Amino acid sequence: MLKSKYDSMILIADAGSTKTSWVMVNNERMIIGKFESGGLNPTVFDAETLSKNIARNNEMLNHAPFIREIYLYGSGVDDQVAYNKLNKVLSGLFDRAEIHIYSDMLAAARATAGTQPGIVSIMGTGSNSCYFNGKEIEKSIGYMGYLLMDDASGNWFGKQLLRDYFFKKMPKQLRQQFKNDYKIKAESVMTQLYQKPQPNTYLASFAPFMKNHYKSKYIKDLLTRGFEQFVTQELSAYEQYRDLPLHFNGSIAFIFQKELLEVLEKQGLKAGKIIKNPVEELIDFHV
Repeated sequence: MLKSKYDSMILIADAGSTKTSWVMVNNERMIIGKFESGGLNPTVFDAETLSKNIARNNEMLNHAPFIREIYLYGSGVDDQVAYNKLNKVLSGLFDRAEIHIYSDMLAAARATAGTQPGIVSIMGTGSNSCYFNGKEIEKSIGYMGYLLMDDASGNWFGKQLLRDYFFKKMPKQLRQQFKNDYKIKAESVMTQLYQKPQPNTYLASFAPFMKNHYKSKYIKDLLTRGFEQFVTQELSAYEQYRDLPLHFNGSIAFIFQKELLEVLEKQGLKAGKIIKNPVEELIDFHV
């Protein structure tokens, strides 16, 4: 009974450093299941951790014998060694599936721009962008990590919140709430940033504070500042950015799209599609 219902399934995944979203579909484009597992950035995690992060979702692994194809889009897969590591892990867990691994940037491009040219950006835990010519990524300014880039990302906003807290630039009432919510102590912040792994993810963990206090003028001004910096620093690197639609993928862009759209409109730019997660948008592309 199980085999006749679930045989020849396809898994499509959007994998980041923090979490991975999966959707399982049949050959009639019917969604059979949606799953979440741990992050799968192969430049961040070793093979054992990658395997454990997938194995957190037992329900999904129960379907492994019936998965015939996996299309995984993720961060950190452009490096060949990292790519091979992730491919080996997936092949070991889904031994009957044909594995396809692409960059998260290509997922965002296919999910938002489709087959049309556009400038595509990711705004989640980190941020990145590219010029997509409708078939492939033709240009990207490259990614130099959270220390040098990641403008307007979750970790960028988290860093600004921490700076404003410690420099006492945050409004007094909001500062007290921030301290209460996150039990802020200078020593623990220093330990997380300089002694423990994934400081970018730690910084991004403060970003939900903006959603919880969205009505604050301080938060709205911070969002505007971040999005303006992303446009002037990153998007302006593409000579076509004033002529093509600007598409966005990721939780930061999706949740705070009102402020993002206001910044784009103010600068006379053309807003495109804004989505939170590309997984379901990719079903039509692969099935």
